[in-house]
Amino acid sequence: MTQDSYDRHRPFYASIKERYNLSKEGSLKKAQHITIDIQGSGLTYEVGDSVGIFSSHSEELVKKTLCALRFTGEEQVIDPSTQKQTRLKDLLTASYSITDITVKFLQEIHERQSNLTKKEALAFLFQECNRDLLKTFLKAHEIWDLLLYHHEVFFTAQELITFLKPLLPRFYSISSSQKYVGEEIHLTITPLEYETNGHQRRGVCTHFICEMAQLKSPIVPIFIQPTHTFRLPQDHRQDIIMIGPGTGVAPFRAFLQERLFFAKATGRHWLFFGEKQKNFDYYYESEWPHYSNYGDLRLELAFSRDQEHKVYVQHRMLEKGKELFEWITGGAYLYVCGDATYMAKDVEAALLQILQDHGEMDLITGRNYLKNMRKEKRYLRDIY
Repeated sequence: MTQDSYDRHRPFYASIKERYNLSKEGSLKKAQHITIDIQGSGLTYEVGDSVGIFSSHSEELVKKTLCALRFTGEEQVIDPSTQKQTRLKDLLTASYSITDITVKFLQEIHERQSNLTKKEALAFLFQECNRDLLKTFLKAHEIWDLLLYHHEVFFTAQELITFLKPLLPRFYSISSSQKYVGEEIHLTITPLEYETNGHQRRGVCTHFICEMAQLKSPIVPIFIQPTHTFRLPQDHRQDIIMIGPGTGVAPFRAFLQERLFFAKATGRHWLFFGEKQKNFDYYYESEWPHYSNYGDLRLELAFSRDQEHKVYVQHRMLEKGKELFEWITGGAYLYVCGDATYMAKDVEAALLQILQDHGEMDLITGRNYLKNMRKEKRYLRDIY
């Protein structure tokens, strides 16, 4: 089959070839490098692209959910998306999300709840003034613990499925150049783990990829998600600035493989990387000197917990503000990858400060300058 045969509706079942820790023992993180084998698939990708992965829930989570529902899992239901009769357990494992609760489902529990105290508590959440409280409540629960608490409410297996969201693919930036690695896809992933409502939670896809999926077994459904924006400049003489703390470094590893190993780029490369502690969280530490042997690579490091005051990539940017300004005004392409909630905003604020400090621009002029860079496709972001 060819690449055109595979997409989100018909994924390729790949296997994990290699999986190892990037975080050293003692780290507060659990970052991993994942190598996915796509041999024989015909799949091709470019640096900057992402891979979509369909995951499965863990057996433990499915069992908890079935217990809360008072079902065995052998119940036969009609899958609304395919109209085929399927075991409930199979649908809860790989087709529908049992970690995400919809407002519609919570409203239905409210309607069916016979316990007045619990019913009133839910009614309070639905008040117009409590939207944020409702959002927090939904994020703090999964299907199983919500139904355990509201044990007075009962759903048939068929009813339940109609209230669940489809289990959608998750997308990860590819951290390899196919020109360098061949029929492989490399990923840089930190398993998502957190606690809410007194229970430990895990990110569905990161748990699947980093822990559940057995090595060398073709059980990982994937497809390529091309990007139309997060691309390298066609002219390899152009300088590039890459800002990627944490796993945001992933596409820049691919950029450097492409530019230095194959394009023999004469442009300069400036990578800003940050994490918590250098001794534990310096991802791909042994690789960066190898890239430097092939071209001009400059590293700027920010390890936030290695000193009393926290230092992040935006602080390093401000420290090097004069040189960054010279690179940017000299035509360099600027890339940002990683957290959208805080990091990307802080980086943009630092850029605006640099333009004001070293370009004698006011805030409005600085914003317009960045806006023009976006139009010129010289300021590109892959944030999530």
